[in-house]
Amino acid sequence: MAAIRHCPEREELRQLLDGSLSGERQEECTQHMDSCECCQAKLEEIATEGSNLSQVVEHLHVAVPDTNSAIWPALKELDNVYQETFVPRPTPRRGTPALDFLQPPTDPAYLGRLAQFDVMRIIGRGGMGIVLEAFDSRLQRHVAIKVLDPELAGDELSRQRFCREARAAASITHENVVAVHQVERDGGDGLPYLVMQLISGETLEERLTRVKKMRVREIVRIGLQASQGLAASHAQGLIHRDIKPGNILLEPPNDRVKLTDFGLARVIDDVKLTRTGFVTGTPLYMAPEQAEGEEADPRSDLFSLGAILYEMSVGQPPFKGNSALAILRQIAETKPQPIRELNPAIPSWLADTIEQLLEKKPERRIQSAALLAELFEYEWALMKTTSDEVPTVCQDELRAIHTRHRRITMAIGAAFLLFGVLGGMFFAKRPATPTVVTAPATPLSETPVSAAEPVAVLRANAGTVWSVAFNPTSDTVAMAVEDGSVRLWDWSSQRVKSTIQAHRGVVWSTLYSSNGERLVTAGDDGLIKLWKTSEKEPVQTFEHPNAVRGLTLAHDGKSLYAGVRDGRVRVWSLENPGQPVAEMQETGAIYSVALSPDDETLATAGSDKTIHLLNAKTLTPKLPLEGHTGPVYGLAFDPEGRRLASVGWDKSVRVWDTGNGQILQSWEGHEGDIWAVAFSPDGKTLATGGHDGAVKLWDASTGTRKATYLGHKTAIHTVVFNREGTLLASGGRDGAVRIWKLE
Repeated sequence: MAAIRHCPEREELRQLLDGSLSGERQEECTQHMDSCECCQAKLEEIATEGSNLSQVVEHLHVAVPDTNSAIWPALKELDNVYQETFVPRPTPRRGTPALDFLQPPTDPAYLGRLAQFDVMRIIGRGGMGIVLEAFDSRLQRHVAIKVLDPELAGDELSRQRFCREARAAASITHENVVAVHQVERDGGDGLPYLVMQLISGETLEERLTRVKKMRVREIVRIGLQASQGLAASHAQGLIHRDIKPGNILLEPPNDRVKLTDFGLARVIDDVKLTRTGFVTGTPLYMAPEQAEGEEADPRSDLFSLGAILYEMSVGQPPFKGNSALAILRQIAETKPQPIRELNPAIPSWLADTIEQLLEKKPERRIQSAALLAELFEYEWALMKTTSDEVPTVCQDELRAIHTRHRRITMAIGAAFLLFGVLGGMFFAKRPATPTVVTAPATPLSETPVSAAEPVAVLRANAGTVWSVAFNPTSDTVAMAVEDGSVRLWDWSSQRVKSTIQAHRGVVWSTLYSSNGERLVTAGDDGLIKLWKTSEKEPVQTFEHPNAVRGLTLAHDGKSLYAGVRDGRVRVWSLENPGQPVAEMQETGAIYSVALSPDDETLATAGSDKTIHLLNAKTLTPKLPLEGHTGPVYGLAFDPEGRRLASVGWDKSVRVWDTGNGQILQSWEGHEGDIWAVAFSPDGKTLATGGHDGAVKLWDASTGTRKATYLGHKTAIHTVVFNREGTLLASGGRDGAVRIWKLE
């Protein structure tokens, strides 16, 4: 193609920068830019709103980037990382790296020997190291060895950074993270290296190059396993900072996800500055706070994972451009095109989850990898029980099903009425005999749907609502929200009275004391906080090593009970809050705890499928309740403490006799996971909320459904009655609480 005789006009340079220039003209201008420093300077001026990029890069210690631009803080951060952890090289490294550090091979088939490892081949070369495939002659297994690049051996900063990576990688033990077997040094002062698990599969980057868009089941599975690996990293206090498809390995035969390259600040490897200051490379998965030069935190990794999930869903990254500068600007300022516009086959819950991960502000994203993993785990469990790849029940379809069944029932009823009239005429003269009518069991899809509308809809617009509590002495409703806040509403006027910034991350639970004077909250940050309702600062705080999912308060107001994600159960005294008065360890995460009305029995349940009845004061076991076939998400005692209701993954509602552990009633409650259950104050009615977005009322003695309330867009995570039993509140993933008046 012939070169351009004249320099592009300024408007063409703008179009080149934002990606709107036509394909042929774009290629011409790009070739011209390679050799024309004048046009490079013009493009820098346009891209940086009048600043000179080369001068900023060359004199960063005296020149301060324009704070109004999203680009300059990013470049400043890149320079800081570069100076602190990356050794500049005058010339790029090309060709096969020298392996002079290896000892002579014991067999001509090998390249050389490093300690007891026979090196077979070079796998790759990254920013700081060479990766080799080797055979461990002692343990008789193939491994991958990452060695500090010999060209960087003389630089102490590079050695420190490499050793920091080795320590970080070795501290994580998880099935979705590449295992580090050992960290060594070759000889006395030789090259440091780490010995890792060898993964023979391809990277996600290679997979996406082949298949572009991926199936929903694969997106969910990979998202689940990647988030579990990140959760393990973040639990060790480590931020990956470079989540991208090339760092996600797929291990055969089942494509198990393996995250690699932990502990590296790799921004500088993706955005490199040439001599003229023109930026090359594409920081496609960088979080906005990194692009703006701010400190990364675990939520930055979640943004990067969201960008990967977006690409898996639609076949292209969320941000595109002709230069790294253009991409940086898009990351900081532009909202990506909605997923379902590009691929309508992606279910709405998955699109919403990914788009929430891609929120510009970290506090608006899903707040932890552990929470993201739980969301994916629930969806994945549901998908494995259905042939449909889209697990969320469409509410319009659900309404249509109920309407269709009502019409069928009405038609059958009319036919029986006509038969009854005719039969009555025939048998009118026969003597009357007593008749016993037994109501047949009503199929799940044919039970009544209430036409009632909620008396109030309280919208947080800040993420999933995980818990709701009525103040027993007023019209106040406390709403626990995913963004870490607790909103206190006057439900009758549908007005927010105040907002408490309660926790870092999700608020899993909130409840009032019996006199309504105190509020208790539990969060993903591992804290339980006790608040006076008239104050904005907690009066007491109780710390835990992991997220507190289950929370209950003694009816006498003297003790708190916590169920922790790591399986711990703790009892705290509110009168002597120094240390827990009792503690025990269960298997698996705990999702729910409930206390009997006499404060004598504590019920706990979670991922191990078993409900444990414990002595509430000592936490000694009393009775296990076994029968659920999956995790148990919700528990509720009846007002007398003789029955316990439980719900969970297996879609069933179960009512247990707490005296002997027998199941009194069991029935299928929803068309998906059931998250929440509550007994009415009189003990006659059970309320449940499920993944299908329905609120259902049941006769607690017979399991007969009384009513179904529709209105939530998707999964319901909490249901609760007020003290009088006249109102029911429900909240869930759609970020709203609906209050229903009960007939």
